[in-house]
Parts: sequence; C-alpha cells; structure tokens
Amino acid sequence: GYASLLCKAIRERTHEKVMIRLFTSQSGVDETVAQRLRREIEELKKLPARGFVQHYAIRHSQDKLWYRISEWVDALNWGEIFRSGHLKNFSVAFDLFNKIASTLQVLHENGHIIPHLILDDIMVIETEEGELDVKIDYKLSRFFDPKLDRPGPMLKNLLSCHPDIINQRPLDLRSDIWSLGKIFLEILTTDFELCDHREKVDELVLPEKAKILFKTMLSDDPALRPKSMKDVADGLLSVEEKYVEEPPAAPDTTISKLRNRQSWLIAVVILLIVGLGSAFFFVSHREKDDPTLLEEYANQYAPSIGFILVDYWLKEGNAYVYRNRAEGTAFLVDTDGYFLTNRHVACPWLGDPNLHGIIGQFKLTGRTAEFGYRLFLWFEGTKAFNQSAGLMDSPDLADAYFLNTAYRSDGTPRVTIAGVAKASEQMRQLVVSPLMDDFAVIKIDKVPKGLVPLPLDAEMNTRKIPKLSAVIALGFPLGSRTQQAEINVSVTRGSVRRTFENMIQIDASIYGGNSGGPLIDLRGKVIGIVSGVATDRAQGIIPIVTPLWSMGMVYPITKPAEFLKDLKDGMRKWNGILDLSVDDKLKKIVDSAIQGRWAKAMEEADKALQSSFDPQLVMAAAVMHFCAGDNEGAKNLFNQSLSMEPENSNARLMLFIIDWLDDQPDGSSHREALLKLDWRSPAEFQGYLAKVLDGSEDGDSAVNGFESELEKSWLHYILGLIQAKGDNLERSETLLKEALKTAHPESWEFFLARSKLEEIQKKRLSSFQSEAKYKKFQTMIDEFNKTLEAGQKKKKDTADQYTALMTRLTQTPARESKLKLLEEMITLKPDNRGPLVDIVFYSAIEEQWEKSLKYAESYLSITGRQNARRLSTGLIVCEILHRMGKKEEAHNKLETYVRETRDPWYKSVGEELLGKQTLDNLKKQAGDNPVDLLILNTALGFWTEGEIEGGNKEEKKEKAIEFYRQALETFMDKWLEFDFAKGRIQKLRESTG
Repeated sequence: GYASLLCKAIRERTHEKVMIRLFTSQSGVDETVAQRLRREIEELKKLPARGFVQHYAIRHSQDKLWYRISEWVDALNWGEIFRSGHLKNFSVAFDLFNKIASTLQVLHENGHIIPHLILDDIMVIETEEGELDVKIDYKLSRFFDPKLDRPGPMLKNLLSCHPDIINQRPLDLRSDIWSLGKIFLEILTTDFELCDHREKVDELVLPEKAKILFKTMLSDDPALRPKSMKDVADGLLSVEEKYVEEPPAAPDTTISKLRNRQSWLIAVVILLIVGLGSAFFFVSHREKDDPTLLEEYANQYAPSIGFILVDYWLKEGNAYVYRNRAEGTAFLVDTDGYFLTNRHVACPWLGDPNLHGIIGQFKLTGRTAEFGYRLFLWFEGTKAFNQSAGLMDSPDLADAYFLNTAYRSDGTPRVTIAGVAKASEQMRQLVVSPLMDDFAVIKIDKVPKGLVPLPLDAEMNTRKIPKLSAVIALGFPLGSRTQQAEINVSVTRGSVRRTFENMIQIDASIYGGNSGGPLIDLRGKVIGIVSGVATDRAQGIIPIVTPLWSMGMVYPITKPAEFLKDLKDGMRKWNGILDLSVDDKLKKIVDSAIQGRWAKAMEEADKALQSSFDPQLVMAAAVMHFCAGDNEGAKNLFNQSLSMEPENSNARLMLFIIDWLDDQPDGSSHREALLKLDWRSPAEFQGYLAKVLDGSEDGDSAVNGFESELEKSWLHYILGLIQAKGDNLERSETLLKEALKTAHPESWEFFLARSKLEEIQKKRLSSFQSEAKYKKFQTMIDEFNKTLEAGQKKKKDTADQYTALMTRLTQTPARESKLKLLEEMITLKPDNRGPLVDIVFYSAIEEQWEKSLKYAESYLSITGRQNARRLSTGLIVCEILHRMGKKEEAHNKLETYVRETRDPWYKSVGEELLGKQTLDNLKKQAGDNPVDLLILNTALGFWTEGEIEGGNKEEKKEKAIEFYRQALETFMDKWLEFDFAKGRIQKLRESTG
C-alpha cells in the first residue's frame, strides 16, 4: 500500500537480504489486520518459490509499528526496461508475456485469482544467462481495510476501466485475463493511462494471431475471453515461435526506399571507414547506458548536496510557547555559495498552521510573542548526528546534532536565507501552479574546496521532456532517521511520468527529507527541485489523506534560476523571516508621518529595516524617503519592493512618477509596462494613472474616472502633480486638498498628497511680497489642517464600519443577505461604486431583473472610465433585457453598446451575440486567455438562457449550463462573472428540480 515504507535489510541471524515493508500509522494495520496478514502469509507459503515473491513473517517493532519480512528481489525498474529498448524486440516481449501468463496459470491451479493485477505486481529479474524472468508479488487481499479507497494511479486506472468491476460482476479467472491483456498493451505502447484498449490493438504492428488474442482477452464480455490462463500462455507461445521463425517484415515502402539508397549507403560506409582510421580513439569508447551516466552524476554531485535542519520557535518573554523543527535538502548552484531548496524547507514556519494559529490568538488577546529560528547546513561526510540521542527522554537540539560542524545562521561558518518566493493565494494560480512557487535560495559565506555547482537547465521547456526520461533525485529521504553519524546523500532513480507547465511528475520513491533536492536528467543538468508527493484522500466517515510515496512532484527549475539571477544582479528579495513586531514599527513610522515629520518618519523606517526586511517596511521606507524629498533613496527602495513583490503595482507606479518628475518619462523602464495594462489586469487602475500622467488620457475627464474613494484620492494626487509641474500652483493645491479629504488618514496616498501639498504651499508662501497676504494664506493653511484633522476621526470610524461590512460580505454565503450588506455599503460610502455593480450581478443571479436594471442604470449614469466593471455592466443590461423576453429592446441596446464600446474584446463578444461574428473565431482570438474565456462563456451562457422559452427548453438550459461550466474552468474566482456563472448554474438546477 501507499501507507507503508519499503526498505532493504539484512537478517543478523542468517545474513540473508530481505525486504521490510513498514506499515505507517496511516495504513490502518492493527492487531486484527496483522492476524489476518499472518494467516494470508501461511496460505501464500503453499505457492511455489519459483515465480512468486516469498513472504516470511509479520512482526511488531519497538515503535509499535507493524512490518512484514519478505524475500528480497533484485528486480529491474520498469522505466529502465522500457528505456533500454529490449521490449521493442517482439520476440523478447512475447517470451516475457508467456512467462507472466505461465506463472499466473500456476496461481490459478492453486486456487487463487488476481483480478486487480497491475504492472507493479509483476517483478522482472535478469537471469545469469541475461534473459528476463518474472516473479508475481501476489497478495490475498489488495486493501487492508476494504472500506477505505486508497488506490495508486495504476490501480485507480484499472478500477475505472475493468468491465467486470464497472458492471459489478463476480470476479473470476477471466477477470485476471482481462487485467493481463491490459498490462500487455501498456507494455507494448508504454501508455499507462489507456482506456480504449481494443482500438489501440489495431494501431500496433503485430501478427494477426496476436491481435486476435489480445482483443479476445480485452473483450467486455467474459464469455468471449480465453477459457483459462493456459490458453493464453499457449497462444502467446505460438506467436513467439512465429517471431523466432519469421520476424515481421518491414512495410514495402520502407524496403523500396532502402533499395533506392543502396549506392548512397555504400558511399557512407566507405566514408565511415576512413573516419574510423583517422580517429581511432573512438573505437575504444563505449557509449554509456542510462544507469551508468546517472551513477556518475550522482557521485560527482553528492558532495555539493547539503542537509538542512531548521529549528524555529515562538517565545513569550523567556518562555517557549511553541517550537518545531524541519529537515530537508539543498544543493549548490553557484561558486559564490548560493544554494537552491524549497521554501517549506528553508522557511518551514511560513506553512505551519499551528504557529500561525498561536500568533493569531496572541494578537486577539493583545499578548506579544517573539519569533526566532536557527538554520544549519552540513555536507556529505560531515559528522552531524548523535545516535545516542534516542536514549534520552527529551533530547535537546545539541544532543541530537553536532551543531559545531555545521554552517549556521547564528554563527560561523555562516548560512543565510538570501530570498524566498512568495506563494500566490489566488485560485487560478493554485490550479496552474499547485506547488505554489515552492523554492528558496540560501547562501553560505565560503564554499568548501572541491565542491562542484550543479548546472541548471534554465531555458528548458517542461512540455518537451520525453515521458519515461531517466532521472535521479539526490537528497535525504526521512531526514536524520535514515542517517548514521555522518551525512550520507541518498540517490533515488526513476523516470518522468508526465509534465505540466509548472510541475514535473516522476515515479521515483520520494519521502520527507527529499524536499529541496535536485532532479537531474541524463545530461547531468538540474531540471527541477523535488517538492513533495501526491496525496490521495480516502473515502469514508473520517477522510484520510495518504501520501503516494512513488508519485513525486517536482518544481521546474526555470523560475528558481531566474530568481537566482536577480539575486546575483543585486536585486533584493524577501527572506521569509517573520517580524511579529512589524505593526509596532509601522505605527512609529505612521505617527511621525501624520505630523508631517517626514525626516523623522524616514529615520524610523530606516531603523526598522536594520532589524527586519519585511516587504511592508520596505514599501513604507520608500514612501517616506519620497515624502522627505529623497527621490534617489526612494527609487532604490521602490525597486527593492518590486523585486520582492512583483505584483506591487503601486511601487511600479511610484518608480514611473519619479522618472516623470525627473523629466525622464520616456526612458522609464516601467512606463511601457504600465501603459500596456488594460481592464484584464488587477493593476488596471495604476495603468490608467500612468496614462493620465503620460498625457494619453485627458486630465479634465480623468477627474471623474474613479470607482472608489481610494481611486479618487490617487487621481486627484496625480492631477495635482501635473498642475504643479506646469506651475499652476493654485489649481494643484485645490486638487491635492481634495486628495487629502478623500484619502484614509493612514494611507500611502494620504502621505504622498500631504507632502506634495506642503511643498506647493511653501512655494506659494514664498511668492507673497505682502506680509498681509502671507499671514492670510498661512491662516488658510492652518484652518484647512484643523478641518482635515477634525474629519480624520470620523473618516476612520466610517472606514472601520465599511471594513466590517466587507468582512461580513465575504463570510455570508446567502446572496439575499449579500444584497442587503451591499446596499448598506453604498449608503455608507457613496463614492465607492463597486457595490453598485455587485448588486447588478447578484440581483441578476436571483432573477430580480428590475432591481438589477435599476442599479445598472444608476451606475452607468455616473461618468467614469471604461474599465472591466463598466464594460461588464453595459453588456449584462442587454442580456437581462434578452432574458426578460424583450428581444427587440435587447437587440437595439446591444447594437448601441457595440457601437460605443472602444474595447476590442467586449465589442467582439457583443458582435457574436448579434450574429456578426462566429463563436469559433472568438475562441481562436481568446486562445488560452482565462479572462477573455470567462467573459465570453458567461455572456454566451446568459444569452442562451434568453432563448430557452423559444423551444427545446431542456436542451438550451443544458447548453447554457455548459457555457457557465466553461467559465468556471478559468478559475478566475476574483471576478464577478465567475460568481455569476456559479450562481446561475445553481439557479437553473433548482428550476429543473
């Protein structure tokens, strides 16, 4: 099972090699199951030793875990057999098939069947004569607990394809014959996910007799299959004899081509003879096979593999309130001392739910906790483990490990965390990148002599990695539990099963401790970082998640290689270290900034960065440097912030603003990136601000181009900057005051607007020659500041109420309750227009058409920019009218929408609904763009709903649901259209019920 560990051992008494299968606590093996296994072993001992794996005994370990002792079989790896090409010789393949069938014939004659037979049950061994032989690893019962469903991928595929299992027929020896036929086909095609087996037989170049045999074995009707396994063995033998006597001829076309090229081949042979004469040294060179190559790489790179130990904790005062440790692997990738590993190895605390739960409790109760960690790194051959630690009741870290021989984060020689990739929390990113960018870079201060950095294949394409490619993984499976005193790198051999854009799946045995290690291909290059294993969820009253140890998940090396290049180029990355005092540090910075003490705020920020490089502090420091007039320092910090958080669009905008202020907008590396952003991007608004600043959006109309108070504040700030640069100081002052009145009093846009306003006001004060005008203007400044300060408390209270409503909105599943909350939010903050659009969509889900149209009209009547919300609202109005049966009005409205809409995609979607474009054309335009597909399929689904009343009601309803399903397959769960598609499916299903 997948809830067990397999290892090789030597019996002390007899010195014979045996295989130990250790059943973990998740396996379900207890005293009752162990007794059953003992009875089964006694029954299995009746089978002949030849052809079957021998099981000796069931024992109980000192750790109270059950284990089985079995015969050790030096079996060949199926991946290596396929790669060797031996089975491409059909004579060899059919000889092997015959031996398998003959062995199963013996099993049947002894009164047993094996209907769940899969390739993993067949162990291939090489005889002294170099021939292939087989042993069957037969089990009386496949599952320890029949109620739990924990099949691996091969067995799961069999269960989903076997006609006897699907049709719930009694399983017998003919069920075995079908399973064996499936295995034969898998071996011949090297495709282990087949289901259309009989059709696949016709695609193979086989004698007709073999095709007939395989087709009958794979017949859905048991009566048409061979009567016994002996008939199968005899049929295979006759096919095998035919291959020996008369190998299959090549197709006529091939023979013809070979004859036509005879004279050319003669010339080539002559040239080769000459070449061999002039380069004799090649004669002595023998091409190395895959295992030999991989063995050489393993020995070459093993010294550069590091064992990592991380000890981390939470303290309250001097007392530990939580402590944990983690182990893993890292590998050297650069002569400057850089190592790659997993994020969950270098910074295990980031994914520790227990630690974060305690932190949350402390925050709620106002208690203060301090986070700390130590990281240690050892190399091959270094003494690291004290094996006597197991004799102690509660060994300390120094009792279990030789810490003085390690590179360490709290001493010398030193190891530090150079950078950690941040995990995305968006649903789509979790789907397309299930390993969540799980990588990190650590660095040592001095590389030991003789260590060779592992070469990275930074330009590789995972999609082009051939299936069954041979690979090795280097690391420390099970961590310190499988180590003796000195570090000893383990090598795991396997093959690539399948690849995705952001993941490689291998069939090597991977365990805890392997994480962070390199995956190396036949060229000796690292193609990925071992990150974990797949898991299976058992069905039952209590779901059990079981690791599938033989299904390793590997993160491709391309992104880590790019991340490493950034570090070497001097770009700063987040180090993943938790700073639980970051809120207190930010408060000190903000308190100084609220008073307009920009130099003091900058000083506080710089001081905070000396002890922590939390991304929030970096951004705060950048803003304070900018407010204090240190544009160069701000630029450096904004660049660091963007390097740590590439999605920080505000940092990118500020970098463009600095270049614009320095009269270098065209030379800005960020200008083009911002100007390209459209409604599809989460940073669309920052792109709009850049266009306003750049002059490609009209400033006069831009003043109304906001969707929220936050956007209104930013827009007025940007317009204030433009006026200030044109020396229109009075107009600039008016705009900046509006920005301040709208902004939250502790937001970055508030501080930016305030510092700029102070600069403008100083310039205006210095321009007054009259003392009276100077005093009058100063009085106006003081009065404005008092008014602003007086309104700040009310603004904070309103913001807190609004935040509470938003929290309730996200936690409320009922759409009716959501609608009421949204109406409260509109009343509380009328300038926040987002809830208006939310009501339009949620009302439409509930088929409250008039209400939806009312709020849509209210929203569209407000002047604003053409963003995703405005485009979507205009389109859904047309679709609601169509759904209400107002076909002509809907058509006219849609014609107007298409004519007035500037965006090409929304215009095209509207044209498709009008019949002016084909769906196939739009799908080609959309390609793999998830946002375009979401908009298209949601629109098609809703438009199709409007045609339901016209006949074929159920058919059109299902067609609409299918469009909505395709919308959901984009996983763009942050978009209103996603919620709409999900809600409409539910609503349509309710009406069907």
